[in-house]
Amino acid sequence: MTHQSIDKFFKVSAILFGQRFVDMFVLDYHIIRLYRNELNTFGGKNYFTDLVFETREGVLLNFEFQDTKIKESDLKRYMDYKVYLQCQSGKAVVTVIICTYPIKSEVYIYNETETSFLKPIIRYLCDYDDEVKYLSLQNKLKNNLKFNHHEIQFLVLSPFMTDKPIRQNKIRDVCNLIEEIKTNKLFADEEMYLPLILAINQYISDEKEKTKLIEVLTMGMPADEIYEKVMNSGIYEQGIEEGMERGMERGMKKGLIKTAKNMKDLGDNILDISKRTGLSIEEIESL
Repeated sequence: MTHQSIDKFFKVSAILFGQRFVDMFVLDYHIIRLYRNELNTFGGKNYFTDLVFETREGVLLNFEFQDTKIKESDLKRYMDYKVYLQCQSGKAVVTVIICTYPIKSEVYIYNETETSFLKPIIRYLCDYDDEVKYLSLQNKLKNNLKFNHHEIQFLVLSPFMTDKPIRQNKIRDVCNLIEEIKTNKLFADEEMYLPLILAINQYISDEKEKTKLIEVLTMGMPADEIYEKVMNSGIYEQGIEEGMERGMERGMKKGLIKTAKNMKDLGDNILDISKRTGLSIEEIESL
């Protein structure tokens, strides 16, 4: 899978899962909206960070996704992004690097003595690979029990918690589970499967198998229609900055409304829901 495709996979995942994505990596921040990710450097060049969330704490949470073994040059680039973003926004920036490979020890101490305040938060997906949890979800399926958003997120991300040579098989396995989940109507929010379409297109080379797996996720909806749906949500750069921000905010608001509705259905206090999602009490009461 190319680096660009990995970026897209995680962008879609982060935006669709929203606060749950942040919570998974034990980050004590509460996101309220997506923030522009274009950086205008002092050299006049334009650069794009992978994904930036604005948080209720007043901090910008900058995610960078790394699917190759991180090098000192990568870390320096991410730290440059952090400085540019802080200068541009006037806000504190926390950089979070999500790695599918462990980092080299000599890279981790990059400039630690001189610029420790720039040190990023680094999370390795391999640390979240939980075979026991995976088996428990298989058993849950056998017993025809409902799945929640956290469990679906775990399934969607699980191929990237494994070594690259076996991701293709993991994708197949996950798609088979999702097919049964959908057939038995054990999870209702079909949008949450969309990131896997990007993974299927990159890792599965056989066109017939690729088509079959995508049909599992989309229930026969043409792949082009799915891509259009994702594009219209504002997840990818649209070229026009304002249009991109508006689209992303609409997608984010939709996710917050879904989260609030789920919390309300579970009997959570409306004030707590408002604090967690940033939605007004009136908006929550109307759900």
